[in-house]
Amino acid sequence: MENEADVFYRELPKVELHAHLNGSVSVHTIEKLISRKPHLHIEHGMTAIGKGQRRTLDECFQVFKVVHQLVDTEEDILMVAIDVIREFAADGVKYLELRSTPREEKKTGLTKKRYVETVIKAIKQCKNEGLDIDVRFLVAIDRRNGAEVAMETVKLAEEFMLSTDGLVLGLDLSGDPTVGHGKDLLPALQRAKDCGLKLSLHLSETDDKGVFSTDLSQEYQLAASTFGLSREAVWNLSQRAIDCIFAPDAVKQQLRQKWLSMKPQVFK
Repeated sequence: MENEADVFYRELPKVELHAHLNGSVSVHTIEKLISRKPHLHIEHGMTAIGKGQRRTLDECFQVFKVVHQLVDTEEDILMVAIDVIREFAADGVKYLELRSTPREEKKTGLTKKRYVETVIKAIKQCKNEGLDIDVRFLVAIDRRNGAEVAMETVKLAEEFMLSTDGLVLGLDLSGDPTVGHGKDLLPALQRAKDCGLKLSLHLSETDDKGVFSTDLSQEYQLAASTFGLSREAVWNLSQRAIDCIFAPDAVKQQLRQKWLSMKPQVFK
């Protein structure tokens, strides 16, 4: 049973600006994937890092590789994306920017375009379920794949930005920071910027709820206890995150109204 503090952080409306699809897969979803693919002989310890465990950067990327083995069909992607979105919604996240690198799997017939289409399908299905969460998608470039693939990914992201009415709104540069040179990707990033895609650039993304067995409520609670933050200060932090989203000003205003309407209930 949750205590009063746990309830506050769970009910606190939150913005999640940085979630990798395959890094956000929960133990519950991993169990379903493992049961589908027993021939892979994958165990839970291979797909997440437990509390207190130390891993090298390379070991963290190995976690993603294992999850990729489990998620290699459209059916897998749809289930994973729906589960991830539902879990973020259950954790009080009201706006989510989800990101993932489109992959193709010749053995299953998966194409990069179908990969993105399937994530979009999951977002729309969750919206039709009435979940109280606004989900947007960033198409990711894995820097390990080089400049040519990066440009192909930008073109794919541009195509979906124009056809999804704002669901696809940006491009994400990710992947092992020790591989390749970022300057080689500048032409692709410039094209993305020129066509109106928002850009998210980062290094060493060992940062997801699935990989580290956590959620945003726990992270807010940890920050509050570490820095001695009051509940009012935590609320203000959460609310200010709205200013940083990639969606248009109209969406920001809607979220601010949601925070305003929810505050009396959260602070009851």
